[in-house]
Amino acid sequence: MTTGGKVVEALRPTSPDIGAVVRSLLGVLAMATVGLLCHSGAAALWAAGAAAIAGAIALQDSPGGRVSLVVTVSLQMGGAVLLGALTAAYNVLFVVVVAVWCFGAGLQWALGGNAGLVGAAASALLVVAAPVPPSVSSVLVPTVLAIAAGCLQAVLIAVWPPQRWRTQREALANAYRSLADDARQVAADRAAPLDAALSPSLRDAFMDTQASRRPRAYLGGHRLPERIMTTLHAFRGSADGERDDVSQMLGSAAAVLDTIADHKHTARRDAEHALVRVDTAVSMIGGPEVATAQRLSQQLHEAAELRFPDLYRPDVINPIRTAAAQVRTHLTWTSPILRHAVRLSAAVTLGIAADRFAPVNHGYWAALTVLMVLRPETAHTYTRCVGRIAAIAAGIVLTSSITLLLEPTGYVAAVLATLFVAITYAVTRFGYIVASVALAGAVVFLLDIGTATSGATVEDRLFSVVIGGGLAVVAHVAFPDHALIRLWQRSGELLKGEIDYAATVIKAYIHELDRPADAVSAAWQKAFRARASFEAASGAARLDSPE
Repeated sequence: MTTGGKVVEALRPTSPDIGAVVRSLLGVLAMATVGLLCHSGAAALWAAGAAAIAGAIALQDSPGGRVSLVVTVSLQMGGAVLLGALTAAYNVLFVVVVAVWCFGAGLQWALGGNAGLVGAAASALLVVAAPVPPSVSSVLVPTVLAIAAGCLQAVLIAVWPPQRWRTQREALANAYRSLADDARQVAADRAAPLDAALSPSLRDAFMDTQASRRPRAYLGGHRLPERIMTTLHAFRGSADGERDDVSQMLGSAAAVLDTIADHKHTARRDAEHALVRVDTAVSMIGGPEVATAQRLSQQLHEAAELRFPDLYRPDVINPIRTAAAQVRTHLTWTSPILRHAVRLSAAVTLGIAADRFAPVNHGYWAALTVLMVLRPETAHTYTRCVGRIAAIAAGIVLTSSITLLLEPTGYVAAVLATLFVAITYAVTRFGYIVASVALAGAVVFLLDIGTATSGATVEDRLFSVVIGGGLAVVAHVAFPDHALIRLWQRSGELLKGEIDYAATVIKAYIHELDRPADAVSAAWQKAFRARASFEAASGAARLDSPE
């Protein structure tokens, strides 16, 4: 999948659990209501936006650490709201703040696609800040509400996780309890009979029709317990002279497996202590069993880290240092991440400058458009960029009939925004174009919650979208990725095209196809275009780097 296509892919739940989505949407509506009751439309806008973003992050499939991830995202959104509330009244300062913030948001792509999308979403909260003179309440209340909105989504997903997650967690817990019993049996009797395989329910819990879109840890969620079982079977034939050391190690391993299956508040601490005992016992084993013992220790550490994601980095400083080091590796002129950060910062800054210094009504839509369409360059950047721009415009036109009829503000706008967020979840399966249409509609109604950002006409929005789309395209044209980066991308396309062509030829001659000649012709044309693109990129790379 190209990077441009990840805008929807990374922000959607793999298979939305209706109950979890409904609870997330109720959280969005609740925070908008609290903002309107406690302070103002601007606070409600920020709170609802933060809740929607945090809800999308919370509903992602990830092997663990969802709560800490959502809380971290909430803090970033709170920082964006704080800066916006403090500086929006001062045009020059605000433009500078937006430029610096968006540069940092662009660099977040070094940490992964999800981190980059979170940076863009937080930037959207910043650029919609209304030019209102700051006061204690106008700064503090929206910031607290934005952080609280994200934390509310973290609480909702922790207390009421989706049914599939609960099923997988229970299946894993049962599997690890069974493995703990097996470890104790082998420790007591090397000839103890063990089950040949774990319960089929474990594998069934991790297999579904959408498995191709699962994170790597989820794809193999059932495999690690199966590997541990295989290792336990290997201990059944150990020599008598080594039984004491092996039995001690297996007893400690059983304790680790019990803590992994447990969900008490002390489970993490108990796992740490048990792992120390396992490592100590492994160091006492010698002879032919040492390799098997070390393999079991490694598997137990892996299982514990999947169960407790921050087990080996419990402090806050180490993850920050790791992230900073990862970003520093991209601070080179040829890095596509650095070039994207420069493009994003420049385009968004120009969009905000047009809003503040040019006669462009509601010009912040230009900056929003840039944030919604601009991604690190891929082979299909321009096609997808234009497609997203058209989708945003279509979403604005679609919602114009509702805005003309109801003129929604406040609570009505909050309800409609929540409804369109729900529609976005529902239509993501149909591709990024349709999802972008629904997302644009949600943004329209979110902005209508606040009086300072409401009242824009269709013409105002569309004009700003055209400006923002033009800035995004020009940014790519003026400052493209290094030629070698494009060459790597085109080489990947060429390889895939050639493989697809070969596979199609084999299918056409060995298997039955409805129209084999047409299928082979289409595959050949695709491979031909990929080769032409590769040769063009190769020529450009030679001009940039003659060596």
